[in-house]
Amino acid sequence: MKIGRKYLGVVMALLLVACGGGGGDEVSLPSAAELCGSVGVQPKIANGSNCATPEKTPVILLVVVGAEGNSSICSGVLLTPVKVLTAAHCVPAGTRRVAAAVWRADGSVTALNASGWVPHPGFAQSSTGYVNDAAVVTLPGAMPNPTMPLLVSQPSSVGDSVFLSGWGGPGFELAVGFASLTTVNDNHVGFTYTGKLSNACAGDSGGPVYRAVGGRQGVVGLTSSGTVANCEVGDRSLFTNTQGASVLNFIRSQAPGAAEI
Repeated sequence: MKIGRKYLGVVMALLLVACGGGGGDEVSLPSAAELCGSVGVQPKIANGSNCATPEKTPVILLVVVGAEGNSSICSGVLLTPVKVLTAAHCVPAGTRRVAAAVWRADGSVTALNASGWVPHPGFAQSSTGYVNDAAVVTLPGAMPNPTMPLLVSQPSSVGDSVFLSGWGGPGFELAVGFASLTTVNDNHVGFTYTGKLSNACAGDSGGPVYRAVGGRQGVVGLTSSGTVANCEVGDRSLFTNTQGASVLNFIRSQAPGAAEI
């Protein structure tokens, strides 16, 4: 998240065992407390946007081992105690292993190996970015973290202010950003990063984009792709529209217990 390394060493240890935009001038970045509070946690430092107590958030760190044994990280959002929603490009063909990081209050962490993962059958890459970039990871036991519902009652619109969260760069620790949508269609929501507000980056893939309805945060998108290296100014960030019929029906079929608002 282009907003703020304490957990970097832990992330690297898990790897061994196992991006987006700004809004207009009229939108300002919320306080650190509001950013982290959107996923049920608190800032680590005053005026920061990296967040402490990851065991209290539905935003999950995923470690993925690929076909050649290489490890990478993605982010995801817990829809039910055993179902994590993430991006399909995070679990390409040949993926050997997916593990969710389970944090404890003392800061220690273990890897919970997934029992399975299913990418959207229509996942593909197009000239405008990934299409149907969604996957559901199934865990063998319940995560202790809270879950986040899908927002289905209010379609996204250009100008909507949204939170975005993930475990990506530059710090590779839980972070929350804030942006304003300038793109909304059946496949994607997104924006072009202007250097203001926040942007997703490497490792944030699969992390949720969300906004509040009736005091509850609901998922409206998943970090999918960007166009500029290092997520710098000019990056056209796209997020899978989880309200689109194709992706929403897929999620409902793979995570039937997921709450909706």
